[in-house]
Amino acid sequence: MRILTTLAEREYFLGLSALLNSAVHFGTYVDKVIVGYREGLPGWLPALTPSKFGKTFHTPSGLEVEFVELDGSLHMVHEKPKWFLHVTEVLAPDATEYFFFDSDIIINMRMSFYGEWVQEGVAICGDINYPFSRHHPIRQKWAALARAAGRPVVNELDEYYNSGFLGWTQETKGFIQDWNDAFAILAPHSGSMNEFRVNDRTAVVLSTNQDSLNLAAMITEHPISLIGPEAMGFEYGMRLMHHPIGSKPWSRKFVSEFFRGRPPREADLIFWDYVNGSELQPMTSGKAKNMHRLCRGLRFGSRFYKAIK
Repeated sequence: MRILTTLAEREYFLGLSALLNSAVHFGTYVDKVIVGYREGLPGWLPALTPSKFGKTFHTPSGLEVEFVELDGSLHMVHEKPKWFLHVTEVLAPDATEYFFFDSDIIINMRMSFYGEWVQEGVAICGDINYPFSRHHPIRQKWAALARAAGRPVVNELDEYYNSGFLGWTQETKGFIQDWNDAFAILAPHSGSMNEFRVNDRTAVVLSTNQDSLNLAAMITEHPISLIGPEAMGFEYGMRLMHHPIGSKPWSRKFVSEFFRGRPPREADLIFWDYVNGSELQPMTSGKAKNMHRLCRGLRFGSRFYKAIK
């Protein structure tokens, strides 16, 4: 069995809809979707029935989607390592492959490629802030903390990776424990984990979940397979997915932002293309189509209009 998992709360369920619709559009590949959630489920979901661990429904294409309430009070991003361990050890311990996508990601390439990728090692994508030398003082501080905790550096890396996607297999699931160990090493240096981040990059920890993923990649003995920032659409190249950084497509004020020099991004356009789809339709088709047309028009207009700064 192949598992796709994600985390969602509040408006991020709209992102879940686009993620799920795009995954099916590009071939599904997975057998089941497991969603960790909190603060209630949206009313636009299909009728749910009780499942072993939560609530479930089947999409029109036959894909099972199970919702499992999240046990944790940290900011959602910092719940990732613990959630992945729960998925791997409790919710789907016999799965052969696991794929995590942030619920604001839209798939952009055939899903079967992810299955090919994960056979090469733990699949990880480059961050928008990609270069991060092995000699960087912050990385050297991570290495010192890891050694003090009995976890020496195994892999010398020069890049920084994004925690919005991760792929692993039954054979490489030990990486998830490595990530939890790295999280425990860095957590005392993070400040409040009820927030996305509280420090700047001069601190030992900027964002515990993502810094600890990078430390995990340094200390793991499992093979890792790395693709750069182009995988998430941060640069041109092998755009496997689109990952909107900053304001999310469902919350942006596109017209006012356009006149301030911030036109819609390609990720915004693609979100409105997939938010309603074959599997889920959280809003009226008219609204989704109108927002898609608006984004297309403003992106075209940005060729001619530049805000004066």
